[in-house]
Amino acid sequence: MAQYVYIQNYTRNGLMGISHVVFDQIAEIATNNVAGAKVREPIKTVFSLHKPIQCSIRNGLVDVKIYVNIDRNVVNVSEVATRIQEEVANALTSMTELIPFKINVEISSIS
Repeated sequence: MAQYVYIQNYTRNGLMGISHVVFDQIAEIATNNVAGAKVREPIKTVFSLHKPIQCSIRNGLVDVKIYVNIDRNVVNVSEVATRIQEEVANALTSMTELIPFKINVEISSIS
């Protein structure tokens, strides 16, 4: 059963419901568009699944945590992480009308 975030549309034609999964997918696509970065593959363990992107929405603010693999040829990892934050923030704002509150980028590996 999907959980939805309902967004008040300013045209007063109704409500728009977006599944929580969509926020993860938008963040993944935006992250993979940054040169030198790729979202880490999900880690499957016996009892759980560790997702590489975790989005939580509270009071209309989005909190995003992204685990990323960085290409070995990248000169400045800090610049790539900042670019990921910018891309994800722009994508979420333009596609969902919700403003990202916090975007944490954790570097999982350099490959």
